[in-house]
Amino acid sequence: MNKQQLSNALHVGGTLENALSGDYNLSASSVVQEAVKLTQKHFWQFLPATVILTIAHILIFLVALTIMNGTPYSVMEAFIGKQQMTPDLMASARIAVFAATVLSAPLYAGASLMGLSHAIGFRTKPRHIIKGLAYGLAVTLAMSFINALQSFSSQLIPLLGIFLGITFSMTILLICEKRLRPVEAMIVSFRAIIKKLIPLTLVYIVIAILFVFSYATAGLALVWALPFMFNVKGVLYREMFGVGIEVTVSQEGDDDSSSDGGNKEVFNA
Repeated sequence: MNKQQLSNALHVGGTLENALSGDYNLSASSVVQEAVKLTQKHFWQFLPATVILTIAHILIFLVALTIMNGTPYSVMEAFIGKQQMTPDLMASARIAVFAATVLSAPLYAGASLMGLSHAIGFRTKPRHIIKGLAYGLAVTLAMSFINALQSFSSQLIPLLGIFLGITFSMTILLICEKRLRPVEAMIVSFRAIIKKLIPLTLVYIVIAILFVFSYATAGLALVWALPFMFNVKGVLYREMFGVGIEVTVSQEGDDDSSSDGGNKEVFNA
């Protein structure tokens, strides 16, 4: 039996050049509507992955607090008002948040890639959350740079930290999908997003409202807010930078034919 494989590369969405020049269309309402549909479609496959990410983030946060204070309970009690929030406790809480955000970056990258897969029509499985481990060092460095800049700028002007959070929001996906270096990805993300800052800000306001609602519901609404956020980022990235897809067609000769018609699409991220 002869078997031949023919590979073709396809490109879906925008391009890096158009993103940097601002030559792309972006409607905040369309992005939100599509992300809602994607979240509904892939909710049960995506939920376990976001739960894993959340648990990892919380565990790292608690371990960091334990290392610095001997116990995480003192900070928690200070947050709920059972004891005074001292400058030392506040500092340890900030460091713990920084550590949790940076060290969970590979899982965050995996969830981001899952959202991108949904945006280009692929299904995912919970185990795909570990795909970000392949870019572990790069995304961890990028996340540390971004969070350090946000933390420093927020001390000067609070809105500046929010601004940087928005403009650097495509950094992780640029590292994973375009294989850019951390600083290069940050610069590209900043330059591209600044071209369409108003519609992108509107999209992130919707995400922020969902997270505020999650806080009001003791975190219950996070089961929807987190998958929605990653799907939003996937749709935004597709529209701004585009995604490369490899399509492999297998042709089998003689007797046996492939049960699936021999067509296979692969998103190499």
